[in-house]
Amino acid sequence: MMSAQNRLLVVCGLLIAVASASVTALAVNLSRSPAVTAPPQPVLTLAASTSGNTITVVGVGIGSATPNQAQLYLGVQATRPNVRDAVSVAAGDMTHLLSAVHNQGVQDKDIQTTGVSVSQQTNCCPQTVNGYNASTQITVTVHSINNITPLIEVAVDAVGNDLQIGGVNLSVADQGAMLKAARANAMNDAKAKAADYAALSGHHVGGLIGVSEIVSTTGGFSCDQCGAKGGGGGVPIQPGVSSISVTVAVTFELAA
Repeated sequence: MMSAQNRLLVVCGLLIAVASASVTALAVNLSRSPAVTAPPQPVLTLAASTSGNTITVVGVGIGSATPNQAQLYLGVQATRPNVRDAVSVAAGDMTHLLSAVHNQGVQDKDIQTTGVSVSQQTNCCPQTVNGYNASTQITVTVHSINNITPLIEVAVDAVGNDLQIGGVNLSVADQGAMLKAARANAMNDAKAKAADYAALSGHHVGGLIGVSEIVSTTGGFSCDQCGAKGGGGGVPIQPGVSSISVTVAVTFELAA
C-alpha cells in the first residue's frame, strides 16, 4: 500500500498539473481573441484635378424680362430776386407736388427727398447776381408702369413752369427668375467653350473644379428731362426689356 506521504505527493502533483493546464488554456484563449478593427475613415472628395490638366473659360449669360415698376425723379425750382422768396416759393411748390402725388395713391414710403439746393443766378460781363434758384428733388417709386404718365400729368398741373422732371428708371421688381436664367445660360456658354478647347487639344472635359461670377444689370428704359421742364404734360412710356448679365469664370479638368 501507498504510504500517506506518497499519497500526498501524488495529490500535489495532480493539482500542479491541473493548474498548469488552466494557465495554458487561458493563454491559448487570450492569443486567439479576435482583433479589434478600427472604423473606416470618412473619405473627403475634393474638387481637384486628378490629371493636373485644367482649363478655365469665361461664360456669359443673359436673363431678360419686361419691367413692371419704376423710379420717377421729380423736382421743383423757383427763381426769385432774394433767397428767402426763392426758398419760400419752392417750398410751396413742393407742397403742391406732394399733394398731387399722394392723390394718385402713392404712399409716403414710396416718396424720398433726394436733394435740396440754393444757387445764385448770374449774368455776364460784368458778372452780377440777379436772383437765386431754390430747388428740391424727390424720387417716387411707382409700382405699375401704367401709373407713370398720370403722375407726370398731375405734377405738371400742380406746379406748372416750376416743375422739373429728372428722368425715369424702369426695372423688374422680382429679378430672381432673370438671374436664374442668366446663370444657366452663362454655364451653358462656359461648357460649350470648354468642350471646343478640349477637342482642339485632344482632350475631353472632365469634372468641375471651380466657378466665380459677376452679375450686372443692363437694358431697361431711362429718360432724362422727359417732357422737358414744366407745362409739357405726361409722355408715353415704353417698358422695353430689362436684362441681367452674368459672367462666370469656370475651371474644368481636362481628361485624356
